Amino acid sequence: SIIAEQTGYTADMLEDDLDLEADLGIDTVKQVEIFAKVSARFGFKVPDDLKLRDLNTIAKLSDYVQSKTDGLVENDKQGNRSESAPVAEDLPTQGEDAKVTVKEVIAEQTGYTADMLEDDLDLEADLGIDTVKQVEIFAKVSSRFGFSVPDDLKLRDLNTIAKLSDYVQSRAGVSSTSQTKEATSVEADEVSGRIDIIDPLNGDDEFPDPVSPIKRLVVRLKESDIPELSKKDFKGKKIIVSLDSHGFVEKIIEKIKMKKGEVITIGGKDADFKFDLTDVAATEKRVEEFKETYPQVNGFIHLAPLDFYFDRKDSKEDSDESLNTTIKSFFVMIKSLFETLDKKENIIGTITFDSVVFPYQEDCGDIHPLFAGLAGLLKTVNKEMPDTRVKVVDFSYKQPKKSIERITELFLNELLCDNTRCEVGYKNKKRYGLSMKTSIADRTQQIISPKDTLLVTGGAGGITYEIIKKMVEKYKVNLIILDINDIYSTDQKYLDKTSTQAELMGLLKEDMPGVKPIEIKRALDRLMRVRLSLENIEYLESLGASVEYNCVDVTDFKAVRKAVDKYDKIDGVFHAAGMEMSQFIPKKELWSFELVVDVKVKGMQNLLAAFKDRKYKYFFTFSSVTARFGNEGQVDYTSANDFLGKTLFRQKQLHPERTYKVYAWTAWGGVGMATNPTVKKVLEERGIQFLPMEQGVKFFMADLLDKTESEMVFSGLDYSFDKDGLLGDPGDMAFPFLDTPIEKTPAGMTYSRVLDVERDVFLHDHTMEDVPLFLGATGIETMAEVARSLSEDKAHFVELTHFQIPYGIKLLKGRPKELLISGDHEEDGVFKCRITSQFKNPKGLVMGEPKLHYEGQYRFAQKPLKPKKIKLPQFNRVSFEGDLETLVYNPKRLFMFGLFNTITDINSFDGKTLITTIEDKSKKEFFKGVKEPRFVAAPILVDAMFQTGGLLEFFTTSRTVLPFKIKSLKFYKDVERNREYFCITKKITSGIETNTYDLKLTDKKGNVFIEVSRFEMVKLNQLDPEDRIVDRVDFTFSNKKQGAKVK
Repeated sequence: SIIAEQTGYTADMLEDDLDLEADLGIDTVKQVEIFAKVSARFGFKVPDDLKLRDLNTIAKLSDYVQSKTDGLVENDKQGNRSESAPVAEDLPTQGEDAKVTVKEVIAEQTGYTADMLEDDLDLEADLGIDTVKQVEIFAKVSSRFGFSVPDDLKLRDLNTIAKLSDYVQSRAGVSSTSQTKEATSVEADEVSGRIDIIDPLNGDDEFPDPVSPIKRLVVRLKESDIPELSKKDFKGKKIIVSLDSHGFVEKIIEKIKMKKGEVITIGGKDADFKFDLTDVAATEKRVEEFKETYPQVNGFIHLAPLDFYFDRKDSKEDSDESLNTTIKSFFVMIKSLFETLDKKENIIGTITFDSVVFPYQEDCGDIHPLFAGLAGLLKTVNKEMPDTRVKVVDFSYKQPKKSIERITELFLNELLCDNTRCEVGYKNKKRYGLSMKTSIADRTQQIISPKDTLLVTGGAGGITYEIIKKMVEKYKVNLIILDINDIYSTDQKYLDKTSTQAELMGLLKEDMPGVKPIEIKRALDRLMRVRLSLENIEYLESLGASVEYNCVDVTDFKAVRKAVDKYDKIDGVFHAAGMEMSQFIPKKELWSFELVVDVKVKGMQNLLAAFKDRKYKYFFTFSSVTARFGNEGQVDYTSANDFLGKTLFRQKQLHPERTYKVYAWTAWGGVGMATNPTVKKVLEERGIQFLPMEQGVKFFMADLLDKTESEMVFSGLDYSFDKDGLLGDPGDMAFPFLDTPIEKTPAGMTYSRVLDVERDVFLHDHTMEDVPLFLGATGIETMAEVARSLSEDKAHFVELTHFQIPYGIKLLKGRPKELLISGDHEEDGVFKCRITSQFKNPKGLVMGEPKLHYEGQYRFAQKPLKPKKIKLPQFNRVSFEGDLETLVYNPKRLFMFGLFNTITDINSFDGKTLITTIEDKSKKEFFKGVKEPRFVAAPILVDAMFQTGGLLEFFTTSRTVLPFKIKSLKFYKDVERNREYFCITKKITSGIETNTYDLKLTDKKGNVFIEVSRFEMVKLNQLDPEDRIVDRVDFTFSNKKQGAKVK
């Protein structure tokens, strides 16, 4: 009950074996308070040697109280009770009562209900009860049980409810009949003033979880190195080249022949082999004849689509001829020639303009979306033909016909060079590729207005239905649905809601005599989709929406136009119709390819044509992550989706006043591909993260408040899927301590970063009693990274001020811990930064307010600080017993290992100033798979400097100290790995709770690299006698030799 009072948990949440800190979030301070209250209530004195870490659960605390109460009762009988001890009246005797009391206190202090408080949950790791709140809880428990809080109480040993209860039981004892009644009461106002009730904050959070493995990614243009001119040639190679009419093919032929290659042209009357690429069926037949004539080819350069780009003013841009020539006939030829093209050093490529790479920059030229469809197709070809060099080279030239010589030269060099990136671009003598970075929706500009009318294709079921349902709930939109299924023509006998599937199957069998069972099963599947669509529409209408369903094939323009013309006002369009029929290129049939492509491509073209003269505000479409990466078995799907994205980019060029959004999804969980067990298993084995339905809907809704981005990719960071390196090198991240941006403001940014011992292997080298601890120096680095992400052209980190660590970070039970890192622009080049965390209980509920761990003010500049040089102090000889590493790096003293074993020599000590040699020489991984990450603030050497303050104390006072505050930390020069530095550590003052030091990192000439002024370290415990080293160190002071002594 005391824990409930102190924490806000209800008693039924406080199970006996919950860990007070790990499971209930009750920190050591709160544990002390709980213990004090329990001891007071049960009438026993808190012992001086109490170790709260041994009472870390309610059960243990209760048992402890029981044992202590038994002792007090016995003492009372002997007349020996101390007069100063708190008195407990009507003490209960059942051991369970101590647990009940502890749970009550925790529940009161935290807001948990008693049924959530299992005995073995860790108070901090599982319940988010930090040490401050643990002290409060312990004080309250000890007060209620009538014993005082001991001075040396170690709450980390009472980290579960069970342990805490056992301890309380042992201290207080309980009588058998009644609840504990405090003789030394605590004023209600005093208690309530110290309670922070923890309320679950999640509620129905409408925005996605930032720590989800699925991220919102945005695509950006990134400059890359231009490959050196290749010395390779085309000797012995026969290259197919489709003809264009604008001069490019002539230059390509000339250059291939100059490089000793042979060209086979295909196309119209002047071609070596006649093809009508506008006729897909004819191309499918003709390619077989081509193979008989040319059984062996080594490449295919597709230039024919250029005609539809240059002749787009003749209304051919969106024609069937353009689609067939650019994509469908090309697919037919690639499929037929697959075996001969799928060989090492063979080539496939195309030239595009402003439609593949450059749409992701603001000043892009006119976009030709079918180029993007071709690029999507080729990205999958690139994956299904891993040994063939596949290239899409996008150029941004205002007058490309005047630069044919240069364009063709760069294009052919891409085909011959060693760089394997499939999609590249050239503009203004620079080469570009695409990159992707995590982001969050801006959430500041509402796109949809209440009561808007939205036209949706394919919206009566699946993912689309779940999304429009949420849109109806939030915005009360009215819906016009276009879907291919004629749901209202279904015989009413099949729509009885009480009918089971078995009964429906029986009805179908009666109506389909002589039909194979599989056909009946397929009919049942279609029927179930119809029934579900009707149920979904009925539910949408129950929400107050007007829903009009139109049976329309979106590939039929006349049908689309007729449906659209029925309505006077349509505010927005949502093209979500689509299908996926995975099959590798050699086995993919043309009808299947066309079906997948046409629903998306012709569906989009028909919608835009139907809305050409209408006013509307926004247009959304569904795309896929495969449009960015390509994917084996989905050549049609990647092509169609890449086309959709660039189509809306083109519409944005034409109608900048409208909002266009392309949602490129990974595989959704529970729907689509994820419902096929085989496909799901294959994707899971590849490491693909499925997007939960609820999370996907939240991503969609969040982006309805963002007008800044037109294409968003929702995917896990699947590096193995990313052949072109769009996600970057995970071993060379610009800001390795920043993960996902979760909030953007005019002044700054907040990132989420989940610490995980599997990824953040450096944590294994900094542990106290097997608990990984985040270092002070890594906290400085983390905040420096968020400041640098905001500092733009001010690239030099020059000073940190106002730094403090109010509450350290530890990974209890080895569990991942999410940090929130925020930076806000204060003034020119100055950023106020903080690291906080938000506790979540084992059920994922957010409890309480964010906890501040680190904060500081960072200054960045365009130039580094003016160099500083000092005269090195005179060295005073120092000697010590045994091995240096054993002396310094002992888990009971400096609990650093491996990476952080950086003190390599003790050069001088006079009792006040310590000079050491430090070096970052470790070859271990800092992050998993990363040995040399890019850092802003040199955390390994900064930590080494901090270590010297602790070492100075071990030589003198035998007291453990930890970093607390810094007045100023300045960086004068960049430090290097595998280089020795002097660290000059001078103790300035010794206060009641902290010691203060000045530190300088220099080279042997006195050049200063890092300077720390007024560095405060908080005093902790005295070392146990067996761990002290004062008698093992001798130093020279005032020309006399003496052993180190406690000051």
